[in-house]
Amino acid sequence: MMKLYTSILFAALLFISCSVQPQANQPGAANIANTEKNKQTAAKNEVTEITRIAQKIEQHGRAMDSYRAMPGADGSRNCAAVMDDERKQIANLEARIKNLPENYNARLMPIIGELNECVSCADKAIEICKKARASINQAIKEIY
Repeated sequence: MMKLYTSILFAALLFISCSVQPQANQPGAANIANTEKNKQTAAKNEVTEITRIAQKIEQHGRAMDSYRAMPGADGSRNCAAVMDDERKQIANLEARIKNLPENYNARLMPIIGELNECVSCADKAIEICKKARASINQAIKEIY
């Protein structure tokens, strides 16, 4: 009788141990939550870098006032060269913003138009730079 009892107990333990998989092999809710948290952290890090670059471009737009004030063809040519360089950076920034999750994308995309005008050679560019700075600061407040 003892042998039968021992055999049944051993068989039950073997069955239970074979039917339960180790926790590490099962993607649980904690692992999914960690993955989502990592994605959000990466997106916020990207947003931080994007806003830093946007602020730098806005500062460059303000600094372009000396080019805007230059008279003649040389002044126009110099301003246009700087504007082209800045707009390439803005295009790269726009591509990065498009890759962000929608909640960040929607807040940052409007800044692109303002930055493009801020780095232009137009007389009103400095006023647009002020708007761009305010928009960048507002986006930062909303996101963080």
